[in-house]
Amino acid sequence: MDLSSAVKRILGKIVIRWCLVMEKRAHRRHQINTSIVCSYLDAVRSSETVDGRMKNCCSNGLCAELRARIKTGTVLVIRTTGNSCGYSKEEGFCSMALAEVRWSRLTSVAGEACYATGLKYVLL
Repeated sequence: MDLSSAVKRILGKIVIRWCLVMEKRAHRRHQINTSIVCSYLDAVRSSETVDGRMKNCCSNGLCAELRARIKTGTVLVIRTTGNSCGYSKEEGFCSMALAEVRWSRLTSVAGEACYATGLKYVLL
């Protein structure tokens, strides 16, 4: 092993340890890419739906790319219409759940605008 590859290996280990220390999430995220449909819990807009894709999930909530911005604090009914990719309820996959929008920010996927949205499960 030459000196440059040894240095790269050591630096790689330092970066990995730094990332683990800096990680603030309390729950391990599971990468997933499955379709979802969200509807509002309130009676006024309960018939409105927003399509999206679940990007990751954990026992506490999920991150999704939605076609519309949802106001922080809004409680949604989340229904998966795609595959679970083998994840269980304990790992954060729910075929139907109530979740509160914690944050939403504009992003672009394949040239189309969408909203990366963090949701926390309310009831499981």
